[in-house]
Amino acid sequence: MQIIKHIRLLYIIVFTLVIYSVSNAQQTISDIQSGKKTDGHTAEVTFNDNRHFYIDFYGENIFRIFCSLNGDKPHDPMAKPPAKILVDQPRKTVSKFIIADNGKEISITTKAMKLAIDKQSGIFKASNLLTQKPAFQFLTPISIEKNKVSVSLAELPDEYFFGGGVQNGRFTHKGKIITIENQNSWTDGGVASPNPFYWSNGGYGVMWHSFKPGRYDFGATEKGKVKLFHNDSYFDVFFMVNDTPVALLNDFYQLTGHPVLLPKFGFYEGHLNAYNRDYWKEDSTGTRGILFEDGKRYAESQTNNGGVKESLNGEKNNYQFSARGVIDRYTKHDMPFGWILPNDGYGAGYGQTGTLDSNILNLKSLGDYARANGVEIGLWTQSDLHPKEGISALLQRDIVKEVRDAGVRVLKTDVAWVGAGYSFGLNGVADVAAIMPKYGNNARPFIISLDGWAGTQRYATIWTGDQTGGNWEYIRFHIPTYLGSGLSVNPISPPTWMVFLAAKMSRLISATSSGKPLHPCN
Repeated sequence: MQIIKHIRLLYIIVFTLVIYSVSNAQQTISDIQSGKKTDGHTAEVTFNDNRHFYIDFYGENIFRIFCSLNGDKPHDPMAKPPAKILVDQPRKTVSKFIIADNGKEISITTKAMKLAIDKQSGIFKASNLLTQKPAFQFLTPISIEKNKVSVSLAELPDEYFFGGGVQNGRFTHKGKIITIENQNSWTDGGVASPNPFYWSNGGYGVMWHSFKPGRYDFGATEKGKVKLFHNDSYFDVFFMVNDTPVALLNDFYQLTGHPVLLPKFGFYEGHLNAYNRDYWKEDSTGTRGILFEDGKRYAESQTNNGGVKESLNGEKNNYQFSARGVIDRYTKHDMPFGWILPNDGYGAGYGQTGTLDSNILNLKSLGDYARANGVEIGLWTQSDLHPKEGISALLQRDIVKEVRDAGVRVLKTDVAWVGAGYSFGLNGVADVAAIMPKYGNNARPFIISLDGWAGTQRYATIWTGDQTGGNWEYIRFHIPTYLGSGLSVNPISPPTWMVFLAAKMSRLISATSSGKPLHPCN
């Protein structure tokens, strides 16, 4: 009998632990007790078990819901290295802020909107008081698991959804699923520079305040239901209620910053290639290779093929293979262009000496020559921007000296440096955006980046991919990509095929006027 009692006791303990673990695996915002005003824009809502969550208004029509089951108060998402999604001053005045409780629901009213929360179910409903129309409604309460937070909203039959960042080949998402995840993919269906923000023509927008990946299902798996989740351990989301797309995008700008305005030269064609790495060897047969101005054909190699090594300034009897030669060709054929990146290629660097300072002097020499011809210089980036032990002089970097001493005014990131994305990518472009005006005579930053996130737009334009060859398919899927990126508040830079298309046009003009087609990358 004693053994049976012990077995029963053990069964009860195990059953209790199982029930407890299941109940704690997923918890929802429901069974609400009360809500109170803590200041002129924040409400603290209390559960029946005395836990809390916060609703904080950043303007008459923008509010943030923050809920952490461990009792945390609202804070910035964890970011290593440091990065901030929000601008320093993201708030506007909330002139009216009224909280009421009728026993069944808690309501929060401002001049522009009303938010109602069902106390038993935890369902939120938002309406636009300026248009007297509903904005959105939750279908499920907010769910918080260990590494997943989610919520579902109602989808109307005539409602359409936009945003999500660079979702290649897509710009409208009704009936589809998009991933808010850095995939480093620039082909149709791939994701690069995701943005945890979307908006609806139904009159609302959503921005997840997180650096964690997510997924947004706009009625794909269940018609009439928008399912949202991110891989986080607490819920921190901004909601915007407004009646037009322009107004909703401006709400996003209020929180995260307006898109960067490029310097004037940035609106002209740019030329990107490596001019400090490859070797050019004459083709003895005269039938292969690239035809140059001297009437000879040359084959290019990234390793020493016994030919002439290129350089930035043509100082080694290699002028036609130099970056200066490119600048002169544009001038000769009256093809205006605004900027050049002479190190756009892995292992290129910008000098051939044994010290970083000497290489920066070499870069300055090119910069002086370029600026005398109305062209600014920039750099492609495959590694850290600041001096680092163990890096060879060829690939060593010092962005302060490059900007201050050599006159660099453009920076393009590469996946080898900011490919991690999320806060890492945002930290990198923010660093350069501060350095450029500080050490560049208050120069307006011109940064071309990839792997962006919410907030990237206030520092950089977005690169949309490396595609080569004459494939019209790239143009087809880039049209919706560009539309979707713009509707996600991302300023965009042309993909490689557009840069090459412009270069080909300049070569066609060159070939027509001189009778000698030039090397496609020079």
